Amino acid sequence: MKTIRISNENEMILEFLKGELNSNRFNEKLISILNELAYSSDIITNGDEGNQKENLLRLKIMEMYRGYPNKELFKNFPDIYEWKLVELSSEDIDNIYYIDYDYWNELSNNTSKPIEAAKNIKNGIEIFDVSNKPFLDGIEHLENKTFPPVILITCNNEKFLIIEGHSRMTVYGFDPNKLQGTYAYIGYCTPEDMKKYDARMLKDVPLKSRKY
Repeated sequence: MKTIRISNENEMILEFLKGELNSNRFNEKLISILNELAYSSDIITNGDEGNQKENLLRLKIMEMYRGYPNKELFKNFPDIYEWKLVELSSEDIDNIYYIDYDYWNELSNNTSKPIEAAKNIKNGIEIFDVSNKPFLDGIEHLENKTFPPVILITCNNEKFLIIEGHSRMTVYGFDPNKLQGTYAYIGYCTPEDMKKYDARMLKDVPLKSRKY
């Protein structure tokens, strides 16, 4: 993992929304919100994080879409003191984990690891009757194209929690070499804040997903 440059919250939000807008699995709600607010998708696809008016509009979208900064997916979300854009390497996948959510827990055999999820998908296992087709489509996509950056957080530079990009990281689980040279936005927080959000990401804490 190599730091490319310092980033910021505005850029993270823009990239988060870009990733979700490109997801056939999740973009229906996001498109509905854009329509409700009478915003063009250009505010995401051609967004300018240097435009403060746009940033405030995207913040509103994020709040309605995912509850950012302190509800739903972001309930108890850590106070991020720094964002960075980094270049990933293939071995980084061993230190990247899914959020503690029933679907991802089951798909990864309660390891929260994309490589384990990929094994189940290869074996034709589907969780909660959710089709694996998006992952298979993603494999085909990577043959000639690239994925946008994923978004991660960490409190120790050892365990990295996926905030956006679970499906894309699962596709990388089929062939971690494809992760080499890709990018991620990483938010850094204190262990105290991470403990409130997902204590599994602390140093020396055994990974144990909740049982549902």
